[in-house]
Amino acid sequence: MERIKLILIDIDDCLLPTENQETENLGAGIDKIREYVKMMNEGKFPIIAFCTGRDRNYVEAVTFFTGRPNSWSVIESGIALFNPTAKEPLLNPGLTPQIKEAFEEISRDRIPRVLKRYPGLYFYPGNMINMALERKPGFETPIEECYKMVRQELADLEASGLIIIHHSQIAVDISPAGIDKASGVRFLSQHTGINFSQVLSIGDSRGDFPMLNLVGYIGCPVNASQECKELIQAKRGYISSFKHARGVADVISHFVEEG
Repeated sequence: MERIKLILIDIDDCLLPTENQETENLGAGIDKIREYVKMMNEGKFPIIAFCTGRDRNYVEAVTFFTGRPNSWSVIESGIALFNPTAKEPLLNPGLTPQIKEAFEEISRDRIPRVLKRYPGLYFYPGNMINMALERKPGFETPIEECYKMVRQELADLEASGLIIIHHSQIAVDISPAGIDKASGVRFLSQHTGINFSQVLSIGDSRGDFPMLNLVGYIGCPVNASQECKELIQAKRGYISSFKHARGVADVISHFVEEG
């Protein structure tokens, strides 16, 4: 097996809880990841970065307490690469004028109709292209139902091959067709020269499947969705017995320190 050169970590409900749920050992997990990042910046550990649906500002904020890795992360589910040291994002070359026009129309016309029907959702601001509809605190409608409704509203654009709609445990995500976390990892591989087989990816939900199916090593914390755990198990990855950051740190330890 090839040596791991890059570790990619999903953030929402993987590294960090999103709904104020109690997470034992979260602080200990963050501290361990800070230790790994420090070693990485000193050239003594594989590269650590994020592969997330979140925007650049969110990722930069996370690095304030995980340590500031001098590395390129995949943001907005593959839309761009972002390094908190370099500051400027690198846009995925797969973005086309047609895709950009479709997303302008969605933002202007479609999203307001969705929010009117489901006032318990809100439109997450800050993304360059990708769109996320998240649940407000206390909104109990299952995310799967919201996902089905969004697909109905955007059925024509999905059928035209311009967009892909998927969901995590907390949000419905609208992404350009052909650009997902796997596309982002490919872009990152081209930019860094690191082969997919040398990458460890850690995720928790269906939105992470593209990157989990692409790379050489995979794992998840115990709080991952059941279907994610089934994928990890089927591909002989590692399922930690810990939640969130502590689980992420455990996955890293399993493959890098113990392996």
